[in-house]
Amino acid sequence: MFRNLHIKVKEPRLLGLAGVFCLLFAALIGRLYQLQILNGKDYQTKYISTIQKKQRIPGTRGRIYDRNGTLLAEDRLSYDLTLEDSQNYKTKKERQGTLNGIAYQLSVIVNDDNKMNKIIPISASEEGEYEFTESGTRLLRFLGDLFGKADLNQLTEEEKNMTAKEIVSYMCGEDMFLLGRENHSFYTQEELLQYGLPEKLSEGELLQILNIRYGLYLNSYRKYLPFLVASDISREAMVGVSEHKDQLIGADVQEGSIRVYYGGESMSGILGYTGLISSEELAQYNEDHYTAQSMIGKSGIEKSMEEELRSKDGIVQFYTDSVGRKVSEPENIVWSKAGNNVYLTIDKELQEAVYQMLEQQIAGILLSNMINTERKYMAKAKEAAQIRIPVDDVYVSLFKNHVISTDSFKEPEASPLEQQVLADFSQEKDRVLQRLKETFGVGGAELEYYEDSSTAYQEYLIKKLKDNKILENNCPSWNKEESLRDYFFNIISQGSLNAESLHIGEKYMNMQDMESILEEYCLTLLKQDKEFDVLIYEQMVRNHNISAKTVLCLLYEQGVLPKDDPDYASLENGLMTEWEFIRKKIRSLQITPAQLALEPCSGSAVVIDPGNGQVLACVSYPGYDNNLLANQMDSQYYGKLLNDLSLPLFNRATSQLTAPGSTFKPVTVAAGLNEHMIQADTAVMCDGIFDNVSPPLRCWNRGGHGIISSSADALRHSCNDYLCNIVYMAGGKEDGTFSEEKGLEFLEKYSVMFDLNKPTGIQIGEAKPHVTDQYAVPSAIGQGTHNYTTTQIARYTGTLANHGTSYRLSLVSHITDWEGNIIGAYASEAESQVNLPDAIWNNIESGMRSLAAANSSLKNLGISVAGKTGTAEESKSHPNHGWFIGYAPCENPKIAVAVRVANGYSSGNVVGVGRNIFSYYFQLEPVEHILTGQAAQVSDNVRTD
Repeated sequence: MFRNLHIKVKEPRLLGLAGVFCLLFAALIGRLYQLQILNGKDYQTKYISTIQKKQRIPGTRGRIYDRNGTLLAEDRLSYDLTLEDSQNYKTKKERQGTLNGIAYQLSVIVNDDNKMNKIIPISASEEGEYEFTESGTRLLRFLGDLFGKADLNQLTEEEKNMTAKEIVSYMCGEDMFLLGRENHSFYTQEELLQYGLPEKLSEGELLQILNIRYGLYLNSYRKYLPFLVASDISREAMVGVSEHKDQLIGADVQEGSIRVYYGGESMSGILGYTGLISSEELAQYNEDHYTAQSMIGKSGIEKSMEEELRSKDGIVQFYTDSVGRKVSEPENIVWSKAGNNVYLTIDKELQEAVYQMLEQQIAGILLSNMINTERKYMAKAKEAAQIRIPVDDVYVSLFKNHVISTDSFKEPEASPLEQQVLADFSQEKDRVLQRLKETFGVGGAELEYYEDSSTAYQEYLIKKLKDNKILENNCPSWNKEESLRDYFFNIISQGSLNAESLHIGEKYMNMQDMESILEEYCLTLLKQDKEFDVLIYEQMVRNHNISAKTVLCLLYEQGVLPKDDPDYASLENGLMTEWEFIRKKIRSLQITPAQLALEPCSGSAVVIDPGNGQVLACVSYPGYDNNLLANQMDSQYYGKLLNDLSLPLFNRATSQLTAPGSTFKPVTVAAGLNEHMIQADTAVMCDGIFDNVSPPLRCWNRGGHGIISSSADALRHSCNDYLCNIVYMAGGKEDGTFSEEKGLEFLEKYSVMFDLNKPTGIQIGEAKPHVTDQYAVPSAIGQGTHNYTTTQIARYTGTLANHGTSYRLSLVSHITDWEGNIIGAYASEAESQVNLPDAIWNNIESGMRSLAAANSSLKNLGISVAGKTGTAEESKSHPNHGWFIGYAPCENPKIAVAVRVANGYSSGNVVGVGRNIFSYYFQLEPVEHILTGQAAQVSDNVRTD
């Protein structure tokens, strides 16, 4: 009974407990229904919106202005494409395939290789060959980053010596990005469709993807740091990214900026350009201010004034959904700050005018020294003044300096003329290689046709073998009388062949085997060598396989000259000879000295204020378009600049060192007067040769000046005998003999006094000067081992003009903040004082004024000018350098000028630039009379110093 009762009591309790559990379960089901069914979408959105990101917002880089407030450089708003790796992946293959597909699709959407960010120093040639675009330390730094070696000394020899092709293969391999030109080797057809990858990629497409992948790889330690894929993309590209946002996970379009320059080619050497920071630069600079995506100054003022111009990045915080779309408004955590503005001392209009003056003058020098004959008919010049430019050198230069692009001959759209030239070239190259091969054979057949050409080919081959270290440094020179077979036999016999460089692996090989390997190497080398191709084109022009008319017509076919030019028809119809045509095009500057890259093809000029050392113009001709190097560098244009024989990237005003010639003579006169070697009225008889030393030194006036009545007269006539006599007396010993050492010490003392041993302090850097330390007597007239830049000679000229104060040169006037408030000024700073009596300064000025008054270019200018010309001799195989220095007005000098035309033959060819600078600056004649757009009339190498 109790048992039954107990059961009855327990059942209601269990039922109650079960009811409670049922209620709880029902509540749970209801809640789950509410969370997943009714409100699931809202909660999901809230959940995936909690991905917080921070993004750097670049500030605006400071502007650069000239002395008059003319804008030279600024940032312009652009839209940049970025990509970050923000996803999670199940496998390594999925990650690589996904990112490769996104990178490929982004490159297709941008559709402009010039705007793609290139951080791998490799390019693809038109033939599909991979080539390095950097060398030396920069290339090693890339390899160090690629292989994870912070210390470059840790790189193995194998890693250091990898070719561009091997680097690409390594990056495409399983250890890195799983990518290739034939993608089916890594992915199935289904996977290619899944990742959006094509089955095949061109070399260019492959490099675009690798650049993006390598950028993400460098950022991999910070997963959400975006990589800059492309800058300043088009509106169409922006729309394309937006429309495919769901597939392009991690891709974003952000507001950015690009650097824009307004100074033209004349200003490029001063302004420089900006570019993406390198790993070395990132390590050098403060990482709080820079990231791997920062743009910094690479050269010129952009580099030297980086601390002032750079901006401070801001940081914003926002939330995104799972595919990277922003779902909240950005919130500023740190505000960006604009850089400061830099005002230069340069006058932009004067800078551009002087650049044009130099081009006009150099073109005139070329024309005056061109002759209508071919090189093979010319006798070898015995001295520099006799050198002339044969007309076939002009035609050949169009090939050698790539004005005519031989690569264009191979394009599908090549004109019939280009196709014919290519066919003729191909036939000639086959014949040349066959004949070279025959010289390796038994008996060593001679190249009988085109004797001069065959010698050129063989000399080129031997030079390449030495450059490639196939031939040891101690190998004997080639005797043109022997065949290549005999020559190679001799160097192998003497052990001068570097077997290791030829990758000869066998321990023992007989002579015949080694000759065969060397022969095969030579032929393979020449088949692939572009320089050898240019040499063949050169010989074809010289031997009339390619006619002069064909060369000139190619200029029209390739767009160098416009086809609507009336002279085109005249040339084709024989109404104008090739000689008349090329001279007309040079005279009108349609073909420029820079394009021809003959001697001369370059020049420099510096104009300063002698009262404070401010640089008003600092011109290097030729220049370049820095807009194409800034931001995302146009690698094709940069490669063209690197291969340009006129060296446009080389700042000739600040970096080219040459002897100053007779422009140095005022130093020698000052030293002679101050050390009482001479008096102002000391007279010397010039008979045209100074023979107190051996070998004797001739005066430029071979017949002699006769009586030079004073030191001022010596400067006016630039008499070598007079100046040599000064240093000869200074170096005299008690026994009457001459001490070279004493003579050099005498000149060094006064060179140092004029600060010719120091850089000028100009902000863009310059080459270190060298005061002569050999050949005392020639050094007195500006020869010896003197070596100075145009900027250094300009400062010296300023010291002559102001009678003793040597200022540090400055390109920077002052600094302002973004609102225009001056926050820093560059006051004039005297480097030193040259303490000489007024009588000596007046004596030197008297001589320089007399020279100007007697000079056909400088007299009757309408303003008092003091000037000195100089012709610097370098070698008998190259034309001399032409110099001019001067200042005006003499009573109160406003400007001091230094002009140099390297290989300009003589100072008489250069003084016209000085005249034009004075005339332009002081407005002495209409600008159109100065800047004519035509080659200048020059003095036909008249030398007066």
